[in-house]
Amino acid sequence: MKYLATTCLVSEVSKPRQKPHVLEFIATNTFVFSAETLIDVQRGILRTSRTNPQKAAELREWLSSVNSSWPLVTGREPEKAKLVAAMLECRELKNIWLPQPRAAHPGFGYHVSIAAAAITYELPLAGFGIDTFLEIDRYFSLPGIFDLKDGSWRSAAIECRTVDWKQVSMQLHRSSDGRQAYGRRAA
Repeated sequence: MKYLATTCLVSEVSKPRQKPHVLEFIATNTFVFSAETLIDVQRGILRTSRTNPQKAAELREWLSSVNSSWPLVTGREPEKAKLVAAMLECRELKNIWLPQPRAAHPGFGYHVSIAAAAITYELPLAGFGIDTFLEIDRYFSLPGIFDLKDGSWRSAAIECRTVDWKQVSMQLHRSSDGRQAYGRRAA
């Protein structure tokens, strides 16, 4: 199966002692990157280079080797941009994308862009730190969230749902003002 790799999955894979179930999961599936995941990983490498240049060099080499087998998803950026704009207009998700300026390493809020890429390219996400994606999934149906902690599919919806991705895609194409809440669930 093909997944959109999350930053936490990439971080886990780059560790010296990888979990056996993660290695098996990676060996039996295919992964692609969103630009935002690569940006976040590169930022982590830059941060590491300040305190441990040797480790940063190893991470750069590792990322270079992974880039050849985990390509970047591209080609539908205008659709993704509309979806990111809709997510940014969703007040309930404000805490996810607003940076925390007082934090030692303020986050940029890539989660909304990564989630938008998952929806746009119809790819499930796989990772460890999935709570933020579950929060987004409450308002914008993600194609799937695979939790590597326990090897389970997760969803913010209590019941299983079947998403008509053609309908979502049609909504993305129809909206001209970018204010429509794509995939937003009824309250």
